[in-house]
Amino acid sequence: MASKVFKNYLSKVAGLGSHCYRALQFHGSPLNLKNCCQQATHQYYTRLARTQDHEAIMNVMCDTYLKCEPSIVNIGLSGMELPTLNLMIRKGMKEGMTIVAVRGDDEAVIGAAVNTGSCPWNPDHLLRFAKCCQCGPIQDLLRFYAYVTATPQLWQKYCILKIFECTYVTVANEYQGNGIAKRLIQDSWYLARDCGYRYTAKVADGFRWECVWSLPFDEYKCNGEVIFKHIQEPHGRVDVYVDQVRFCKDYCRPHPTCNKRRKKNDRVWRLR
Repeated sequence: MASKVFKNYLSKVAGLGSHCYRALQFHGSPLNLKNCCQQATHQYYTRLARTQDHEAIMNVMCDTYLKCEPSIVNIGLSGMELPTLNLMIRKGMKEGMTIVAVRGDDEAVIGAAVNTGSCPWNPDHLLRFAKCCQCGPIQDLLRFYAYVTATPQLWQKYCILKIFECTYVTVANEYQGNGIAKRLIQDSWYLARDCGYRYTAKVADGFRWECVWSLPFDEYKCNGEVIFKHIQEPHGRVDVYVDQVRFCKDYCRPHPTCNKRRKKNDRVWRLR
């Protein structure tokens, strides 16, 4: 019964116009519907975010991510109002691939991974968006994001047009240190695999994925000027990790109809 309800939920979300969801096969087994984890002091589970979760996700993002994310801190924007980044996170949630960690007792959101589809034209969109910003540091930060997105040339390297990116990951301060961020990244990997994407993340150290690109913050310059002047260790560099998603033994096998789609996608990748 849970599986049927979950698939109906995905069908309703697909009707909102997200092209990513049309190809989504995040199988509605009890394992996928509610991945539980009991720690010594906390109990939580992860699931796909619903529209009604967005405000709670933004509250957690504003309290943690927008204050502590390394690029934001290193450029000197920590503790400031950042409506531009707030808007970008909300736009990412609309793609329908966000995973949340919620408390088991009251469904309160305690962490989130906002996943997005990254395409070759995304860096140009970021650069145009940067020109619309009046805040100089925000402009520099968006240009840096465009640089980090474009320079590894992942679309050319892997001959694909879209990459599943784990873009924003955060956990509420009082729940950090319990493995929640790791679970969110891991479940994002599962979702990327079920979507048929190649997976990339900038926060994947420790997962044994391939580090395809790395840059120390103090080596990045914009118009010949170093823009990261408030670097705090140990967050002195940005790394991009990539993994080609495949089925794992410790994860439930998909429905037979999904196997056909998976094989079709694999064949397309090989031909390219």
